[in-house]
Amino acid sequence: MTDRALVEHAHQQFNMLFMLGGADTVFRSGSCDLLLDASTVILFNPWVPHLKLANDGKPTTILSLVIEAEWIDRVLERRGLRAGLVFPHVVESMKPCVQRAAERLAGAISRGLLDNGEDRELPLIELIDAVVAAYIVPETATVTASGRPIDFRIRKAIAYIHDHALENPRIEEIARVVGLSRSRFFEQFRNCVGVSPRHYVDHIRMRAAMHWLSATERSLVEVADELGFGAHSNFTRFFAQHMAVSPSEYRRQTHSLG
Repeated sequence: MTDRALVEHAHQQFNMLFMLGGADTVFRSGSCDLLLDASTVILFNPWVPHLKLANDGKPTTILSLVIEAEWIDRVLERRGLRAGLVFPHVVESMKPCVQRAAERLAGAISRGLLDNGEDRELPLIELIDAVVAAYIVPETATVTASGRPIDFRIRKAIAYIHDHALENPRIEEIARVVGLSRSRFFEQFRNCVGVSPRHYVDHIRMRAAMHWLSATERSLVEVADELGFGAHSNFTRFFAQHMAVSPSEYRRQTHSLG
């Protein structure tokens, strides 16, 4: 539940947003404002930058799922569709079958049913299946994830980011390593990857933080130190600006499924 704004960010995965209760809220992608209310679903394809505006009134309870492409592909192939398809529209109308599946998943999470048991993944699989069936239909099955050619210097930049992400490298530093001016590097990176270098660095750092918080016993101070934050409060602010919850709250609520 949150009423706060989120900074612009992007995920390597699909990001599905469902409103479970509270006030309507607005996300933004590019110049488009996207209303999330009881009648809508927001579906961000991988590497689509977006942010959340602060609520005017009371907070919103949101079910936010970050789903690896492999999960979507499995459902697509089971339905006889081609792997690699993406959602044709960012905002869709809420379908009753999707709403029921989202509510079942939210209920399973609140009751701790995803923590153990042979069928712990079932509510999530049912929701993904319902979303794919409702919003990637045969008529739009020609829509595929765009494959961008990757310049060798951008490949080198991506490798450098992964090797040095915990050091929070500056964009000027990465551009210098690959032999490009800052402006040319920014342009080439966005053309090849689909997001800015800063978004990509932040994504890698957030992914590391989320893994350590959900899958290890490292303290918040240790995680902040690993990510090169000078103070624990700076890490908490960075994390909350991307996830709308503090690292400690994320650790309490998170459920990671293989």
